[in-house]
Amino acid sequence: MRHLCIGILELTPGWKSILDQIGVWYEEVESFGDLFTSYSVIIINKPVSEEVEHQLHEFNDAGGSIFETPSGDTFSHARFTVTKKIKSLINNGNIPFLDHISFLDVYSEAHLYNGQTNFDGLIDFEKIEDGIVCNFGINPDELIANNEYNRKRFFFKKKKHPDELVSRVSKKELVDLITSLLKELHFQQGLPFVNKWTSPKEHPVFAFRIDSDFGDKESVKSLHKIGKTNQVPMTWFLHVQAHEDWLNLFHEFEGQEIALHGYEHGTSTSYEQVFNNIEKGLQLLKDVGFSPEGFCVPYGIWNKTLAEVLQKFNFKYSSEFTVGYDGIPFYPIHNNAGSNTLQIPIHPICTGSLNRKNASFQEMKEYFAKVLEGKLNRYENVVFYHHPLQPGTEIWNDIFSKVNDLKLTKLSLNEYASFWKKRLYTQYSVSIDTENNALSFSGELGNLLLQVSSSHTSFELVQANGDNEVKSSGEFKYHTQTKKLSESEIEELKGDKFQLIKTSLLDWKNRIKL
Repeated sequence: MRHLCIGILELTPGWKSILDQIGVWYEEVESFGDLFTSYSVIIINKPVSEEVEHQLHEFNDAGGSIFETPSGDTFSHARFTVTKKIKSLINNGNIPFLDHISFLDVYSEAHLYNGQTNFDGLIDFEKIEDGIVCNFGINPDELIANNEYNRKRFFFKKKKHPDELVSRVSKKELVDLITSLLKELHFQQGLPFVNKWTSPKEHPVFAFRIDSDFGDKESVKSLHKIGKTNQVPMTWFLHVQAHEDWLNLFHEFEGQEIALHGYEHGTSTSYEQVFNNIEKGLQLLKDVGFSPEGFCVPYGIWNKTLAEVLQKFNFKYSSEFTVGYDGIPFYPIHNNAGSNTLQIPIHPICTGSLNRKNASFQEMKEYFAKVLEGKLNRYENVVFYHHPLQPGTEIWNDIFSKVNDLKLTKLSLNEYASFWKKRLYTQYSVSIDTENNALSFSGELGNLLLQVSSSHTSFELVQANGDNEVKSSGEFKYHTQTKKLSESEIEELKGDKFQLIKTSLLDWKNRIKL
């Protein structure tokens, strides 16, 4: 019997964030006795004593798998690497199970292995005795804690790639990459990879966020009608000042969530200004009978000031794409610890982003349909957003129709946050009988689904009750192997930096300051 537990030598806040997102059973290694029975993979992320090094080698020699970062020094061979500052690592290798990740923005020092092509030499697999070691040339916990941001393009059509200010580090791709590598380290041992599913049901989550910036009654009612017609539980982040005289209108929006976007639609690095903007908007919404549990800051700019201010409020979640985008919920790292406000990432492009690239309504529809398809090919959750006054409101009828046809799990962001917190705090353990490959589970799993993968091409969803009875939903196959972007396509996204800088300067100039 072996435990399918990820052991880690030092559970830093960044690594905790990553492993919580993946949803694996993990623990910090404190006892170095029977490592092979206790752990399926061990993450080495700090220097160790000679005695511990010997025990780790024994674990590996017996067939255990190792994941080592530059912070460790047990199995990696620094003499075979070149160390340099790098902005992006391109997936120019030939590992099929990594084809869904085209590049990784790191803006960090990286240790790149000579002769390896996978992400410019970031990844090196090495067979040692009966075990396998994955040397990983960056420290993921440091990257996930990096909350800097810059402007990026998102792939669509030549000269029509929309752009937005988003987190500098590719946090979603980073978590995806580590997940794929941890899977491989299990598969190499003939072990399945088990983690918590990312939706309360078999179908992925779909959520829709509205930032009501300056919206008038007509535009707000029009958008609400589309949501109501398609039975999509939209989440409205209200720019309170713009609707101050008619806030009661939103009581008519049955089945829709009301959240806060601030009183004024402005940004600041002043603690007092940000606090007052949130407090005033919150109080006005409470005065008319709302109790918002969600918040998103104007312009999506998450910074240290906002992190400090949010500590003073009791929001269940926040949503800013400059701290993370396109991924699954997580707690941002602030002051070397997890923030107390859950962050729900969204796809950061809206119809306004596409309109600035002169995209037609048909092209807008095409863009969001492609993003939706790409995410669902990987069974990923999808969160889109819109502004009432932006062009292209009518395209959402078509997108919502696709969502309904696909039977996605439609949630408000509040419902999504509630599920995610349940997922986060649900503890479980899983072991495998290596004689017959039977899995046994323990923990208060309730109706939480677990994802069991034995290959990179498919997985199974299972429910385990307290008596260890396992109910399977059957096999789910990834629909298509995602095609990596070519080098020329990546260059389209990364090139012409002057234009991105110019756009950012104009954006900053036009931004309302509190």
